[in-house]
Amino acid sequence: MKPLRIKNARRRIKITRDENGVPHIEGGAYRDVIYGLGFMHAVDRPTQMLFSRVVASGQSAERIADRPGLVETDRFFRRVGLYVNLAQEVDGLDDVAFGHLTAYCEGVNDGMKHSGRSLPMWATGFQPTPWDQKAVMLVGNLLNFGGLAIGQQQNERLIVDLIQAGVAPERLRALFDSLLDDADFELLKKVKISRQLSDDALSLITDLPRLAGSNAWAVAPERSASGSALLASDPHLEVNRLPAIWYEVVLKWDDEQYVMGASLPGCPSFGVARTNSLAWGVTYLKGDTSDYFIEDCRPGESGWQYRRGTTWHDFDFREEVIHHKGGEDDKLLVYYNDLGTLEGDPDVGGPGYYLLTAWTGDRGGVGKSLAIWLSIVDCDDTMAGMDLVRELPQPTLCWVFADREGHIGSQASGWFPKRRRGLSGLVPVPAWDEKNHWQGWISSDQLPRTYDPPEGFVVSANENINRPGGPMLVTVPVPDYRKRRIVERLEQLPKATLEDMQQLQYDVVSVQARDLLEIFLPYLPEGEIRERLEKWDYRYTLDSTEATLFSRLYRNVLLEIFGQDPDEQGGIGWRRMLYLCSRVGFSLMIVTCVDRLLKKDISPWWHKRDKGEMIRRAAEKLKGEKDQPWSAKNAFSFTNRYFEDQFVGSALGFHTGEMGMPGCHATPFQGHLLRVAKREATFAPSYHLTTDLASDEIFTNLPGGPSESRFSRYYKNDIPPWIEGKYKRVSVVP
Repeated sequence: MKPLRIKNARRRIKITRDENGVPHIEGGAYRDVIYGLGFMHAVDRPTQMLFSRVVASGQSAERIADRPGLVETDRFFRRVGLYVNLAQEVDGLDDVAFGHLTAYCEGVNDGMKHSGRSLPMWATGFQPTPWDQKAVMLVGNLLNFGGLAIGQQQNERLIVDLIQAGVAPERLRALFDSLLDDADFELLKKVKISRQLSDDALSLITDLPRLAGSNAWAVAPERSASGSALLASDPHLEVNRLPAIWYEVVLKWDDEQYVMGASLPGCPSFGVARTNSLAWGVTYLKGDTSDYFIEDCRPGESGWQYRRGTTWHDFDFREEVIHHKGGEDDKLLVYYNDLGTLEGDPDVGGPGYYLLTAWTGDRGGVGKSLAIWLSIVDCDDTMAGMDLVRELPQPTLCWVFADREGHIGSQASGWFPKRRRGLSGLVPVPAWDEKNHWQGWISSDQLPRTYDPPEGFVVSANENINRPGGPMLVTVPVPDYRKRRIVERLEQLPKATLEDMQQLQYDVVSVQARDLLEIFLPYLPEGEIRERLEKWDYRYTLDSTEATLFSRLYRNVLLEIFGQDPDEQGGIGWRRMLYLCSRVGFSLMIVTCVDRLLKKDISPWWHKRDKGEMIRRAAEKLKGEKDQPWSAKNAFSFTNRYFEDQFVGSALGFHTGEMGMPGCHATPFQGHLLRVAKREATFAPSYHLTTDLASDEIFTNLPGGPSESRFSRYYKNDIPPWIEGKYKRVSVVP
């Protein structure tokens, strides 16, 4: 253990690094080590924290660089207003939470003094400003909105795009399985959609932390080889951008208490971790906490108006001034009302129908969320943890717990809007009909939970958690492929070990391929392609050419069935369908709906067409395509998020060479690659943690390292173990 010499510290703490660079922070009280956590976040990840705050507050053109993409990003986040009402959230904190946040912020500011400005700060002329409680809450809102709510909004907007593109209503209703039954297609065609973000702005926004999926499971003592509960968790985020999103750390206080695992720089919270008595992991619930409404807008005597019934009301508005570094200021008017924020700009588009965004985060709650995150370490057992987190306002998560006494459980959390019966929240509805407005929150006692189930394990992998007769929490669930595979393996392991858990985290068997080949194979012509797919083990290993072959067959089937011209044949269109099912514009919502639809015998999508014949034609078009191993098809490289230029980044050692990624979106190891605007993006396990509650240790790896500095030996030291599936031991007693 290597001790760190600490300057400027105002609390008595001891910080050492283990052989992997993981900080171990010791102090007399919890508040002392929370201070130390802030200190080390600032030492190892200052740019990550400060740049995220600047982007979320819409000040990047002023503070970083006056570039068109940054200006557009500023306009986006100023309209969203993540910073609005943060002072009230701080005022609403109880004394304990306020004290913890204050200690954390003091640690951050002292750490900034200790480490000085980073290379990216020097390169851009960036001057840090002090970190405070509002900054912590802004980072929390950024994760809640930028990582979670914005994905739901993109799905809902895509539906409007497909309607306005002319896809046949009966086909869209079949594709979305009754969720569009009450949609007013004619009204939706009249809505004025604001233009999409540019590639530069989209690249910046998607670079922010956002959950794309995750796995977490716990095993009860009766199914464990050690006789104690086991927990495994791996949140899935973008992994190819360095520094890593998570910051691994060990906190120890009062001689006996500890917490160790993955923290998020900028916040004093642990997403995946364990204490003396409790371990937890989280998965994204994909809860629908954001809706679009349709506003009818007209000019009034004092500004733009909206109506409720036949009565017109003035919009409230705020003027946002976007400062430019060395340039003239830019002004933006943001129109809003008690329901939400107007997405478009009627000053440009004129009178008509516009989308208005409602998000649960605009109703507050980030302060309460942070207080709950800070309190998890006080929970001694699974039930206490479940009772605590089910009151968490944001984000919507599924928690998995295991405790030292052998209890396991899962708990859904989040504020979910209560909608009028018959409304899914997936399709924009008229705001002038107040019956369509949100009617409060779904009670937390209606959120799904499981405690000590008879099967001896709990699993969460972003699957549909809506219960029959219960509230619709998720409108666009992802397929249950990953969960089914995890359950399948756990059922085959009567006495599971940590090694079994680690192997399962790296499992690349695709249940999607297994399901769909049952449909495709009977229609494939005899020959090499059919024979190879019949013998395939459904594994997306790097050397598998069959994985590539199946992915191409799947693409061709989707183009054959859904790629018809919308104007002439009511389809999605060949180019649009290729965009939605490829790396360029991959839509998990569309792919989920497609997979469900392909299992049906009758559908408007193959009315007067033969589904089997279309599958056969899709296979025929594979002839002549060059065979490729999955490593060539699914290749990526690690890049530095602050030095985008490929030549400069590579020459200075910020980037790595190209390598293959095992798995796909449907495998437990979700090796999912896509193209976002001008750059490659990856969604894969961003942190692996396994632990046996009988011990005081965790086994982990992550794609990166503790430090954001390219010149530190801890910049990317954990990448080789992450690639090879090897785990390091982290313990309070190294």
